[in-house]
Amino acid sequence: MGFFDRISSGLHRSRDKFKEQMNILLDRGPDVDEEFWETLEEALILSDFGATAADAIVEELRDEATRKALPDAYAVLDLLAEKIADQFIETDGSIFDDEAVVLFVGVNGSGKTTTVGKIAAEAHSNDRKVLLGSADTFR
Repeated sequence: MGFFDRISSGLHRSRDKFKEQMNILLDRGPDVDEEFWETLEEALILSDFGATAADAIVEELRDEATRKALPDAYAVLDLLAEKIADQFIETDGSIFDDEAVVLFVGVNGSGKTTTVGKIAAEAHSNDRKVLLGSADTFR
């Protein structure tokens, strides 16, 4: 399996998990109660969004749902894609200007190590200093 195939496979698993979690959330009905918010946050975390991003997304949705008096869970979930997109940073150029610290996080088998190696090799070939560190979850 090639590099891009592994990335695609890892993203496919995350996407499938997200769809599964959203279907579970929609199956519970239109009520926007505390259980809805907890289930939404759990769904985002289980779909590889990470706890910090999931918390930020849910808090923003909760605030906006209150301000706009959204009628049900379906209206809240309509805003979800926008809130997820807001979590990404747009840049005008390379994120690797003079000095950079880059953290790669992802599911097992998604190609993190290979990607880091290729980026490090490219930076080194351009006469940049490279320092690599690694960590893994405690098992």
